[in-house]
Amino acid sequence: MNILYVKPEEVGEKQIQVISPEDIRHLSKVLRVKVGDMLPVSGGSEWEYVGRIEEISEYGIVLSIVDKQKHGRELSYHVELFQGVPKSPKLELIVRKSVELGASAITPVYMDRCVNKPSGREDKKRGRLQKIADEAVKQCLSPRNPIVNEYMNFNDVLNVLADFDLVIFPYENEENRTLKDLLTKDFLRQKAMDDLDKADDSETSSENEAKNLKGDIPKIAIIIGPEGGFSTKEVDKLRSIGIRPVSLGKSILRTETAGPATLAMLMYEFEL
Repeated sequence: MNILYVKPEEVGEKQIQVISPEDIRHLSKVLRVKVGDMLPVSGGSEWEYVGRIEEISEYGIVLSIVDKQKHGRELSYHVELFQGVPKSPKLELIVRKSVELGASAITPVYMDRCVNKPSGREDKKRGRLQKIADEAVKQCLSPRNPIVNEYMNFNDVLNVLADFDLVIFPYENEENRTLKDLLTKDFLRQKAMDDLDKADDSETSSENEAKNLKGDIPKIAIIIGPEGGFSTKEVDKLRSIGIRPVSLGKSILRTETAGPATLAMLMYEFEL
């Protein structure tokens, strides 16, 4: 069954108002929905809805909310990809596959070894990439509303990485520490074990800790270099803020492969 994806601002307490011309046209002309039809709806939050169509016009479609539940299809973590800007049209492929593999946001990043440089046309490119992300999330029936962020410079990215619980920095010259090492020894997993130990103190404590663990959504960042990889200066800057590199294995992956491959490994580790 088709899921209707709407913006958070289109979801009210009792009604959902579809105002996007593209969505109105798709629902009325392609799916040919009628008043009284029921549709599953995702509003880009932790909730998913069932809506009944109450009104259809060229200006909008109004649905009443008949059911609201926590979504059961979303990943147990929030992951954002910071991707070194590659040659066109590789970024389109990266966005599509990354969204399919769980990315909640993708940020194109200008780095030292990027072939493509800032051109002033980034807003237009971002609009195209956002459409690709929207199409990809519909394909995998995820309740997420993935976001393609504005293009950033590498130094600006350094300032936002502190907001994440875990930063994954794949680097082709790293020989000792693998992504598996990071995921099996990282502080999130250790924190969960520590919390469970504390929860054994009392029955009440146990119940509360279990709820806290279940509700905790770790934020993970992945930072991938462009075709030429990271410069020595960029590697040093990441190390200086405590971010150590990891290896993705013995093969050297292309920039358009490294991000989706890392996302797939995360999905295997945390979801399967």
